[in-house]
Amino acid sequence: MKKEITVLKNVTVYSIYFIIFYVCSSFNSIKNNEHCKYYKHLVFRETPYAPVKGRMEISKERSKNENHYKLTFNEENKLILIEYLYGDKQISRKRAGIMDGFRNIYSKTVIQYQENLEIRTFFSSNGRRCSNGMNVFKEVYEYNKYGKKVGVKFYNESNQLTNNTWNIAEYVWEHVGENNVIEKRKNKNDEYVTMRPYYHFYTTLYSYSKEGLLISMSHINKDKSLINDRIDKYGIAIDKPTYDKEWNLIEFKFYNAKNELTVGSFLKSAGGKIEYDSNGNCIKYTTINLDGKRMLSRGKAYDIYKFDVFGNMVEIAHFDMYNKPVKYRGNSKVQIIYDTKDLSRKGEIQTFK
Repeated sequence: MKKEITVLKNVTVYSIYFIIFYVCSSFNSIKNNEHCKYYKHLVFRETPYAPVKGRMEISKERSKNENHYKLTFNEENKLILIEYLYGDKQISRKRAGIMDGFRNIYSKTVIQYQENLEIRTFFSSNGRRCSNGMNVFKEVYEYNKYGKKVGVKFYNESNQLTNNTWNIAEYVWEHVGENNVIEKRKNKNDEYVTMRPYYHFYTTLYSYSKEGLLISMSHINKDKSLINDRIDKYGIAIDKPTYDKEWNLIEFKFYNAKNELTVGSFLKSAGGKIEYDSNGNCIKYTTINLDGKRMLSRGKAYDIYKFDVFGNMVEIAHFDMYNKPVKYRGNSKVQIIYDTKDLSRKGEIQTFK
């Protein structure tokens, strides 16, 4: 009898070990089915509807010594983690400069899926839970039965519906055709609001390419007809971007409801031109007139951005129509100095009048 008990005990122990091994193996198997991609930058996004897409893909080896975005996908190829890193250290996404689609993310963005919901939470470079770049603590996306995004709501740290920095608490999307989406926005008081406080599109039609790049966004009425966002000479109805082969946004132009080039209200220009270096960093941003030439807008004509070898933005300078430094928000130039021994630390900002 004692021998039988000993055998049973051994069988039980071995069973427990087997279960633990099986569970661990299964967990590792799931983890192994995840895969990562590394990018210097993200494709510019105008709306949280747009998917997070990388541009300028790099190797894992190269990512060890440069700033980059690491995108992690699960076994179903769904995006589950977005990180902005130097090597394996999380850093501020502001180091990437402008034209990256990082408004709705942070140094680390965790994405979870529950039935028809997608939940995004955010973490700072020191690993603490925080709000994203739009002052939102949690985003909850909803999908319809066909797997298409139909809305998102924003929440604060107390899990209450909250407005982001553009006074928007909720986006609602209606799918029209294969690659078109109509967007409306509400604040937490259930009132319809514009795209941004300074960008006066209400109901907006977004058209995308089959690759997911924004072709145009149009201001429409209830009959889906184009309408200007203002009744004065600055009214616009269409914003059209242009990309290069690397998916860098290199130009955008404004059009009125008659599909004529026009000067928009919030930039007081007819659009903009953007130049990049070989690493996809935006190094020059110029506002343009109806002829596509340099135009003074908000007291400056263009900005110059400089980057170090790691991909950190180290300088922003503002210039007028005649290539002379000009003050913008009190400074003609801003420099950011980083600790060369620990590039994950925040940079020290120096301003020049």
